[in-house]
Amino acid sequence: MSAVAEPAVKSAGVRCEGVAFEAGGRRILENVSLVIEPGQRVVFTGPNGGGKTTLMRLLLGLLEPSAGRIVFHDASGEVPRPAIGYLPQRTSLPADAPVSAVDVVLLALLHGRPFARSREAEAAARTALHRAGLADEHIGRPVGRLSGGQRQRVLLARALAGEPAMLVLDEPDTALDTLGLKRLRQLLDEERGASRTLLTVTHHVESLGLADARYRIDGTVEKVEKVDGDEP
Repeated sequence: MSAVAEPAVKSAGVRCEGVAFEAGGRRILENVSLVIEPGQRVVFTGPNGGGKTTLMRLLLGLLEPSAGRIVFHDASGEVPRPAIGYLPQRTSLPADAPVSAVDVVLLALLHGRPFARSREAEAAARTALHRAGLADEHIGRPVGRLSGGQRQRVLLARALAGEPAMLVLDEPDTALDTLGLKRLRQLLDEERGASRTLLTVTHHVESLGLADARYRIDGTVEKVEKVDGDEP
């Protein structure tokens, strides 16, 4: 039996129906309704504090809506929340973490079960790290000995590992270095070619290539009719 599970859903879309979120007595999001189809590449923009990261965390299941519901779907209809690869806005790997880059990705692939480690799983982790642009000499190095940009590439590899049905990237252009950002653009093109659903939060729309749809988040969500590639 394979130690690296095949994703149950190859590509998934999501539908938000009147979603709201409240924290500390303050409404952060109100009446969010949108539909993203499987395989779409969607960009989210908006001011700091407008709720972009909150919406991404709701999609990931890290937060629960105060009202409304979030439904995932594929070509066959509604599905349970699929595997979602997540690149956070800033590195969440502490500088003194004792684990290596390959260990970080392996733990994600094996769902925190280190004893399920296998050659197949390690090869998949190394492939993800190579795709994210981490050099061979850094793959076995403790993450505490990597630069901030290199640690963010490890997190990018973790998001890519296992071919999730959806990728959520929260302002990757602010945390990755120049080479990492160039590689990210290539990766997004590759993932789009594989029909992966791509959701990206960014302040710099033009930095990450073309999108199928764009939404502006500032307490609620508004679809921006003009997307990348449109004529001015």
